[in-house]
Amino acid sequence: MKKHLFTFSLCLLASFMSKAQQDLTLFNFNDIPQSSYSNPANQFNGKFFIGLPVLSSSYYSLSNSGFAYSDFIKQDGDSLRLDFNSMIAGLEEENFLSFNTKIDLFSFGFKLGNSTQIMFNATENINMRFNYTKDLATFIHKGNLAFDDNTADFNGTALSANYYREYGISLSHQLTNKLRLGARLKYLYGIANLDTKRSDLKLTTDPNTYALTATADILVNSSGNTDILSSSSLTGEDGFLSGSGNRGFGIDLGMNYELNEKLSFNASVVDLGFINWNSNPTNYLISKGRSFFDGIEIDAFSPQDDTTGTSSYDRLVDSLEVAFNVQESNNSYTNPLVGRIYMGANYKYNERLVFGGLIQSEFYKRNIKPSLTLSANYKATKWIGLAASYSMINRSFNNLGIGVNINPGPVQIYIVSDNILSGFRPQHARHAQVRAGINFIIGSTKTKEINPSYGGEIATKKAND
Repeated sequence: MKKHLFTFSLCLLASFMSKAQQDLTLFNFNDIPQSSYSNPANQFNGKFFIGLPVLSSSYYSLSNSGFAYSDFIKQDGDSLRLDFNSMIAGLEEENFLSFNTKIDLFSFGFKLGNSTQIMFNATENINMRFNYTKDLATFIHKGNLAFDDNTADFNGTALSANYYREYGISLSHQLTNKLRLGARLKYLYGIANLDTKRSDLKLTTDPNTYALTATADILVNSSGNTDILSSSSLTGEDGFLSGSGNRGFGIDLGMNYELNEKLSFNASVVDLGFINWNSNPTNYLISKGRSFFDGIEIDAFSPQDDTTGTSSYDRLVDSLEVAFNVQESNNSYTNPLVGRIYMGANYKYNERLVFGGLIQSEFYKRNIKPSLTLSANYKATKWIGLAASYSMINRSFNNLGIGVNINPGPVQIYIVSDNILSGFRPQHARHAQVRAGINFIIGSTKTKEINPSYGGEIATKKAND
């Protein structure tokens, strides 16, 4: 039990160090094949592409909805000081920290006829998300006496850490002159998971003795091989390379609709799916537990000169386990993916410039986290594409994004970020995100027209002229 508590604590600490969001600037950057990860209806400019293993697409995203570094660490003359009051004042009742990384192991795609494209990908996904309440931050700073009835309520505090591999196949088809549809089917291979399914925790402080009384109703699930780098785990039945009992499925859906030569609409829903966690599942349940705590000895982490040789911290963990009646079981469980919805509209100012607006919403544990993006995509030359964006993300309003796509021949090099300022002023950023990669594309149309691969109304009119 102590080992599991220690592992859980490390994961909790890691989530505090994390900050995230998804591709917003890339959504309308159609020349890049990876734009289809946000909208599977998108079609890249070319007949065939192959992504370099690992190098074709590396994605990193960090986000903190509650505060930035500068809200917490203040300059005081030549020194720095912690300003808990300023940080806590800016928090909502519920806040979150999150981290995402996605790395393509391989990817390729090709065009069938004039209207259909097919893509394949294998992608490593690692994400951590931590929901925390304003009460939790206040309790850390001021203790329970800062609350009515001396009771702090941490209901809603939750941690999710997830590592899985995705094998996807997508199809994008120009159904009519105006409408293009796309879908991606995904087989999911779960590697490791830790998830707080239920979290209802309250702490009450005695105003005279300052002793704590804790009540809890908590369910934490975990699954996967915790020693994934050992030789046995690489080749075993539930190994990192050879297979796992954790399997799931997902689907992405998308559409592009061209109303006329100037105005078009697009929408997608991605990561609808689930993973069944069957490999080494462990469940920790505290059902309406209650514990009394009146302090810890100064030598809490030092072994005692007694027959057991244990520290008072060890004895505290043991007593908490007994007091809360922690029940451990090994039942399989199912976790949904974190789904996202994109809805946007584009206005084609001329053949080289398109303006767009995009609303994105993320769904996590019955919470909706929306964002709004305004963008411009510009074809500078026949082989250079540029993008710029402004986004309101996680109660953050200083997110300026950029994108560069260089494709002089068969080699395409790109980099896209939703908040370039985070690289120059990280102390003020609540959100940082970047995707970069190298692709080989054959049969692309070298033209100054933006989105030349679009096979809809504009292409039909040009063919008839």
